[in-house]
Amino acid sequence: MKTLLTALFLLLTPAAAYASPCDQFFPNNKEIVVKDTKVLCNSFYVIVYDEKNQANVFSSEIVQKHTSKVERTNDFRADPRVAHPATPADYTNTGYDRGHMVAAANSSSTTQMSDTFLMTNMTPQLPSVNRVAWRLLEDKVRSMPFTYIVTGSLYSPSSPVIGTHNVRVPTNLWKVVFLADGTTKAYIVDNVKGAAIVETTVEVVEAKVGFKIR
Repeated sequence: MKTLLTALFLLLTPAAAYASPCDQFFPNNKEIVVKDTKVLCNSFYVIVYDEKNQANVFSSEIVQKHTSKVERTNDFRADPRVAHPATPADYTNTGYDRGHMVAAANSSSTTQMSDTFLMTNMTPQLPSVNRVAWRLLEDKVRSMPFTYIVTGSLYSPSSPVIGTHNVRVPTNLWKVVFLADGTTKAYIVDNVKGAAIVETTVEVVEAKVGFKIR
């Protein structure tokens, strides 16, 4: 009888009751499904990760209220939730920065700050991209009345790899900002020296990545 009652409960309970705790970090509280990836839930954002290529496909974050500035932790570390995880050493002497997808400055607590330094939230970025174009874009987006930010990378079959864990180097980086008024902003940048941020549309980004973002 107990087994039967349990089965009836599961049958009658709405599917939404079993929604992933990560769903709240995706736009519209709905997971963006990408084939052959792993979903990694963190304190205020979620990572969609390609373990085969040690590549961040994208990270999606929800808006945070900032009451005070959080001290940067710089505790770059491997993510034990993935197989053969990339390490900070994979970037050493490669000419690439450990580029954040969810920016450390978007944190509102020490725990959140530390979460952004997981290597699964990193992607190889040339210094002129990471420290100039991308940083300026992050600053710009933080000033917007956003609800969600989805930040990702584009890769090609011929993209080089770095480190002993063969971390894939992206050809481009992109960012889609969901604004409080229901509109979106989209940006893309080539991962090449001296590249500039280009404002585009969600549709263009979706066509490039091959999956729906909204």
